[in-house]
Amino acid sequence: MKSKQIVGKKDKIQVVRGCPCFKRFGDETLCVNDDDILEVEMIEVDPSLFSFHETKEDMEEEIAPEDNVCYCSVYMNPEDNRVYCVSQGWPLRIHGRYVPADEMRDAFRFLSTKDLSAPAEICSECIYKFLLTLSDTYSSDMSKQEQTDEIKRYVDKFSLMIAVKLSQMEGMETIGTEDDINKDVDYLEFLQGYIMQLLEQRRFWKNLKETFEKEESEEWLLDIIEKRVKLARLEYQFYSQTMQLHHINDFHLLIRNLEFILKTAGSILNLNEDIHEVIRSDKFRETAKDDERLEKLVAYGEKCRAIEHNFANILQILSKL
Repeated sequence: MKSKQIVGKKDKIQVVRGCPCFKRFGDETLCVNDDDILEVEMIEVDPSLFSFHETKEDMEEEIAPEDNVCYCSVYMNPEDNRVYCVSQGWPLRIHGRYVPADEMRDAFRFLSTKDLSAPAEICSECIYKFLLTLSDTYSSDMSKQEQTDEIKRYVDKFSLMIAVKLSQMEGMETIGTEDDINKDVDYLEFLQGYIMQLLEQRRFWKNLKETFEKEESEEWLLDIIEKRVKLARLEYQFYSQTMQLHHINDFHLLIRNLEFILKTAGSILNLNEDIHEVIRSDKFRETAKDDERLEKLVAYGEKCRAIEHNFANILQILSKL
């Protein structure tokens, strides 16, 4: 069973695996909290060990007796909106500023599109990059060109992650794995297989709708099939828009294009919710029992949840820009 990446309720302290102040240089493991450098011994700890703690005072009981031990775990305290080291108890500071708990939470919302069982030191580097690139507190520390390049890498990465996950559903042909993405694959080539399948899906649903129209089927059934046609088109549009970012090097133009991507992602979410509501209804279930042509819609439930989770994350993260 995979360990949890984040443990705790939002109104209580939340413990997470990974720390933006943890660095590895060769054989050395270092803590760079408060812009200092301290050599530490890293002991990776599962956050679920602290699941019974609810307050900062509770967590202070877990401080290690040695001052050079690092659990590579931190906790977010809602009372002061700060992030604290589990093993040493000190607040996290980067570039002379406290790390805000809400921005740390945003970082983990992004990371939730990734494999949450990844080693803590890998997660730590991802958190650090996210904070410097997309957070309100630190993004001004980077040049516009650095931000542009980093944002494009983020969009590449999580759009590929989503495509990989969705290609494993609805009887589609899997385009690869998350390990393939980590090997710096060619973005456009990797996506091509998925985009072609989206076009095939759209043709399938369009042909099915035409068949049901000839049979003079009920309007609600024609409507749900039409929405499935539209969803395939919007998915195709989303990936086309993300691919266009490769040709943009101006920060302000990049942000403008992200607005179009966000609009498409929002439309996908709304349409996905409409489809899910119908396929969960008793009326649809009864109809689908007697018509095997609707099997693909019945199987859509799994993909529906994946779309809801991942595209909601995209909206919440990129809308901050």
